[in-house]
Amino acid sequence: MTIQVSVLVWTVICFALLAAILHFLLFRPVLRVMDQRRDHIRRAGEKKAEYERARARYEAMLADSRTQRLERQQKELRAELEQLRADNRALLETANETRLRKVDDYSVRAEADCARLLTLLSEQADELAVSFAESLTK
Repeated sequence: MTIQVSVLVWTVICFALLAAILHFLLFRPVLRVMDQRRDHIRRAGEKKAEYERARARYEAMLADSRTQRLERQQKELRAELEQLRADNRALLETANETRLRKVDDYSVRAEADCARLLTLLSEQADELAVSFAESLTK
């Protein structure tokens, strides 16, 4: 087998031509698509990182908001509790005053009743003494 120079030259030329055609028609577009895909992935990673930062800020704000809301509700409940305690004290004072007035009224009535009974007993004792004295004189 002999090497033909013309076939060798044409083979090298065809190979170089095929390599140039593949380079311009296939490799460059594929590399361009790969570069675009790489850029797209990088931008997506940046957006994801930005999203994660925004999410962390939102969650912190949400937690802070929850804390503030809970503190506000706690203050409102404490104020309501104090108001209820004040109302309870006022009701107890009113009830005690009413009870004391009733006790005073009952005491006054009892003293009046005792005085009236003592007067009545005294009158009956006088009548009995008179009646006893009259029965002794007869």
